[in-house]
Amino acid sequence: MRPKKSCGNTTSTTSSPAILPVFIPHLGCPHACIFCNQHHIASQPAPPSPARVAQMLEDYLSACRLPGRPVEVAFYGGSFTALPPAMQRAYLQAVAPLRERGRVTALRVSTRPDAVTRQGLELLRGYGVTTVELGLQSMDDGVLARAGRGCTASRAWEAARLVRETGLRLGVQLMAGLPGDSRETCRRSARAAVAMGADLARLYPLLVVRDTPLGRLWEQGRYQPLSLQQAVEVTADMFEILEAGGVRVIRCGLQATPGLEGRSLLAGPFHPAFGEMVHAEVFMRQARWALRASQWQGPLQLRVPPRELSRAVGLKGANRAALGALLGHPVEVVGDPGLRAGSLALAVPGEAGPRVQVSREDYYQTAAVAADGGNG
Repeated sequence: MRPKKSCGNTTSTTSSPAILPVFIPHLGCPHACIFCNQHHIASQPAPPSPARVAQMLEDYLSACRLPGRPVEVAFYGGSFTALPPAMQRAYLQAVAPLRERGRVTALRVSTRPDAVTRQGLELLRGYGVTTVELGLQSMDDGVLARAGRGCTASRAWEAARLVRETGLRLGVQLMAGLPGDSRETCRRSARAAVAMGADLARLYPLLVVRDTPLGRLWEQGRYQPLSLQQAVEVTADMFEILEAGGVRVIRCGLQATPGLEGRSLLAGPFHPAFGEMVHAEVFMRQARWALRASQWQGPLQLRVPPRELSRAVGLKGANRAALGALLGHPVEVVGDPGLRAGSLALAVPGEAGPRVQVSREDYYQTAAVAADGGNG
């Protein structure tokens, strides 16, 4: 983590927490998964000491004003609960003064499912941790084995149960495009995350990073990553299943770093606006479904919440152009402050009121997205 003048890695609403990430690359990880090199991904050569973490957080909060927003410190990049208890306490105690002064409201950690115990979770609770994110990656044992994950789906179910029984929020991290993966295994993993009671999720298409076993497989022609369009479509499938099941998807795609935008990335569907592309794909599916369900013909004015206007239009206007081609008529996309988030309305240009209004819930329920995904 580096001090910045803004905290732009979360949504801007005052109710959602600002997440201050602390990367501890590979700390606690007992296995070298074939895809992982956190030093390249996070552009950070070594984990910071607890004392350094305390200073970084002080610097960050001094540089970044967050009036009215709760602030959470998140330990990412390693398996936090696999660290020796004394080291866990040292990192958690580094944040304690900020919690006592009310500058940090909570903590979250990411970890491996097979490093979760009831005793370990109680230790976390005692230091203000409220969320545990499990690196599931997949819920298919064959895919997990090929990824060198060293963990099984059954252990993930058990870890999720322990997290929820301890009263902590459950986050999950899922990947798309792992060796042996398919669109259906990704959908099944998303459905499993819903069934295990996840509160939030992060979705990551697999990237080929330098100095990894996966990188060597790619160089040998033995692994082919998803194309950008394939990754957007599969991630959108997972997003729909999760959101329809009540799981809040808080990130799609890795955050841009100097490493990923430089020589560390060998191949794969990286795009700095990947999350927006997934949201735009979901919106496009909802719009196509609404047009089919209403049997719409003729020119269209598509009305959306103003904050979702860019997602409705799509990257470089792709959604607007595709809808125009589908209808054979021009499509105008406008903001309507009277619409709820995730809703859209179909109107005839020049008419005052819309003829059709569709919420995201309508789309999910009627299109049976929770069962299938990708119904656009």
